[in-house]
Amino acid sequence: MKIRPAATAALVAASALAALAPSQAFAAPQAPPCTKKNIAYLDAQNHHEDAEAKVTASEQALDRAKADRAKVDHLGKLAEGLEKHLLWERSKRSLRVADKIQSEQSVLAEAVWKHDAVASADAAVKLADATDRAFKNEGDTEGHVASEHVKALREGAEKARSATEAPNVEARQADLDAARTELTKAAKAVRPARDAYRNCLDKLVN
Repeated sequence: MKIRPAATAALVAASALAALAPSQAFAAPQAPPCTKKNIAYLDAQNHHEDAEAKVTASEQALDRAKADRAKVDHLGKLAEGLEKHLLWERSKRSLRVADKIQSEQSVLAEAVWKHDAVASADAAVKLADATDRAFKNEGDTEGHVASEHVKALREGAEKARSATEAPNVEARQADLDAARTELTKAAKAVRPARDAYRNCLDKLVN
């Protein structure tokens, strides 16, 4: 059987491809020029974005801690206001009440100093109860001169009880300082990586 010229050409081409195939199969793929510098630039950008996000998160955490501490500190101010009001009244009754609630005031002051939200809330409620009880023992059964202060203490305690981030202001500030330092480093690393990538591309063009 004769092989036509067209078929012969096809066989020759197939043989040539078969001969080339093994070497081509094991050839390593070539990366585009400047790939490594491009990746380095992208990594620097990503690191910068991550650092920015960390600063934002740290700022928010610090704000929450400060807000919680303010709620706890407010209880201490309310207790001071109650004491000043009782002393300002200058009546024997109010002075006796002020003397009877000193223990509860001391407990609250210590809890506030420790920034302990739950302990401060509990102490504020006990101070409010002790004030009401002391006035009741003095004969005031339907309200007294410090009723508004007692009400404010109870309301403040309810708000402060969940302020569990109050002790963490300093720690959150340290986290924010560290995050800002990292952001500064990350920002400085972007430009050199970008310039290196751009220089590589310029060399290809020129």
